[in-house]
Parts: sequence; structure tokens; C-alpha cells
Amino acid sequence: MPKITYGRLDEVLRSLGFSVQVAEGKARVYEHKATGALIFFPDVSLAKPALPRHLGVAKMTLELYGITTPMEFTASLLKAS
Repeated sequence: MPKITYGRLDEVLRSLGFSVQVAEGKARVYEHKATGALIFFPDVSLAKPALPRHLGVAKMTLELYGITTPMEFTASLLKAS
């Protein structure tokens, strides 16, 4: 699988209806108001490759809240990477 950056992850989450709040140098908090889903990541450069555990947390949260399936999420990540 190609390297997925935090920037690409950010694009996909926003396309799914998430908004983001950034605490500079600390955290990025993604909120999906329609479902109440929250996803937290460290505030790192969006050009850095996303850690596999962070991709897993996003995938699991999206499935748990019924936002998208793991397959659709992965396809979205790979679409423009």
C-alpha cells in the first residue's frame, strides 16, 4: 500500500463530513456532527506519512458510527494518493 499522508487522511475525513479543530503542536480533533464521532490525532505536518495505528483508528471509528465501510474508506484514501 502506498504511503498515506496525514494531509490525505485530512482530505478524506473532511469529505466525509468531519470538521477539524487544531491545538497547535498538540492535537487535531475531527468531529462528525451528524453522528457525534470524534477522532484525535497528534498535530504533525500534513506531509508526514500517517501511522498505521492512526489509519486503523479512523477506519474503526468510521465503521462504528456507520459513516462508511472499511473498504470504501481505504478506496477513498488510495484514490488520489
